[in-house]
Amino acid sequence: MSELSSELKRVLPQIIELVNIPLYGARGVLGGGELLVSALLEGEASVYVYDGKDLTKLNKEPVSMVAEPPYGASRVVIGRDVAKGRELHALYIIDVGRPLEEAPLSKDLRPMRVLSIVDKGSDVFVTGVAPDGIKVFAAKPGGGAREVATVPGLGLLTDVGKGHGVGVLFTPSGRTSLLTVDLSSGEVGVKDMGGSVLNARFAPDGHAVIAVEGPDSVMLVKASPPDWSPEPLELPGRELSEYGPTGVNYMGYTPQGELIVVARKHGRSEVFVDGSRIEAPKGIHSATYRLGPDFVVTHTSLSTPSRIIRVRPGEGWETILAADLPGGVKEAIGDSGMEWVRAPDGERVPTFYLGSRRAPRPGPTVVLVHGGPFSEYLDAWNVFAAALAISGFHVVMPNYRGSTGYGEGWRLKIIGDPCGAEMEDIIAAAEWARASGMADRTYIMGYSYGGYATMCALTKHPGKFAAGVAGASVVDWEEMYELSDPAFKAFIELLLGKDRGKWRERSPMNYIDNMRDPLCIVHPQNDSRTPLQPILRFMREALEKGKSFEAHIAPDMGHAVNTAEDIVKILLPAITFLLRQRLGPR
Repeated sequence: MSELSSELKRVLPQIIELVNIPLYGARGVLGGGELLVSALLEGEASVYVYDGKDLTKLNKEPVSMVAEPPYGASRVVIGRDVAKGRELHALYIIDVGRPLEEAPLSKDLRPMRVLSIVDKGSDVFVTGVAPDGIKVFAAKPGGGAREVATVPGLGLLTDVGKGHGVGVLFTPSGRTSLLTVDLSSGEVGVKDMGGSVLNARFAPDGHAVIAVEGPDSVMLVKASPPDWSPEPLELPGRELSEYGPTGVNYMGYTPQGELIVVARKHGRSEVFVDGSRIEAPKGIHSATYRLGPDFVVTHTSLSTPSRIIRVRPGEGWETILAADLPGGVKEAIGDSGMEWVRAPDGERVPTFYLGSRRAPRPGPTVVLVHGGPFSEYLDAWNVFAAALAISGFHVVMPNYRGSTGYGEGWRLKIIGDPCGAEMEDIIAAAEWARASGMADRTYIMGYSYGGYATMCALTKHPGKFAAGVAGASVVDWEEMYELSDPAFKAFIELLLGKDRGKWRERSPMNYIDNMRDPLCIVHPQNDSRTPLQPILRFMREALEKGKSFEAHIAPDMGHAVNTAEDIVKILLPAITFLLRQRLGPR
């Protein structure tokens, strides 16, 4: 048996165990005090009712999204991709008392790419992509639906109050403004909040609470119709403002009128109720709900799969839904942390890392590039990083310029400059891994924008990495634009402007001649965000020019990774390729 075969025989069963680890998240509190739980369980994303002892599955087929229900609801709204990954979502309602019985949310809503669902009980508001733009619809569960408004660009609703909706709208500068919709007239407004709007929720008294990202921190303001002018938000507790958050994971009100804010700073978060911190384990927290005298919190970390905990203020916390790590997975995962890496121009790049107990130091290391680009790596469970650690690779995860969570100034640095300065950040992370004694060889891997960054690295910066894995990547912005729906056309114009010369300049397709490092392409067949057609052309041209690459097309899969099978379709060719590179000549 070859060395590669022996490694695969050892590693692959543990990767299958890894991708089947249950992941749990709280999504709301139902009428009888039960929890609505979303879970990746038995390899599929589903929704469940949890009564404190048992989980009762509600949906028949895997779900793509679930709307947060109002407190005390007796039914749930879910979305499902009905186009083999092309992200055309059909919406359904499920009566909690009649699990597995799904009904269409409305006969008037055709499948569409759904950007947000706001469930207000009597009405459900859907932001979706129609052929002629992004629209807001109001649906009566089980009844009709009407078009409320057209969104003037790339945006979505985040909440609905008495007669008005609020949300987030991208502007050409990359900043986000407050989107407002008069639900009666359909009049749409755009309000500058003095920074980028991250989230907006209505308070019980009718004003909107808005999280606004400044140059290096986030503040909460309030605003009301008709002028929506921001005013300072005063909370009883001072700990939230003293914390100085740089991001917000969740905002919501309890039935008692308390404002819950899960605030984030430098890749970790804290939970605040009316401005006062409540005790929770270190890591990342997301949706949080009041349940009697306690709070139910979703928690995760780089070494802890997503779980649900119950916090008793003043008394500590306990886990109520979680999965144990299989022995092989637990044994492989090493140290983790965050470092500020210095880029060539002096910028400090926040960079997470996850060590592998199966790799020597220095040893093989993968620079794992996140997608988005408006996203970030956190102290949160990451199945791709864990799979690499199992396979004997240390992992470095840079939050390059353009990433969220480090202030508006950092995020906006990528506007107009993709495949530019952020690549220096990614390369600096690889160089830090070597200088710190972690790495002796560095590889690059990413999915979506991370796949694009991998293509940029191998075509515009050859020799910086020993090899790369590009998943669901962009290779030609111009061709992608022609194949995109209105939402992704708007995204491309936001990121690159409308200068097609720049689109071509920033497209890896035009730098194939520079390639000299091994490349593994993994691409979903039915991807509607980064379509397959440009990749096929890239492969043809690379083949004609004698470049080294391998390609894996994931059948009947779209861009979103929703099931354990989807993860396997990406991971198995990637891990096999990287092991082959690691075991081959240095």
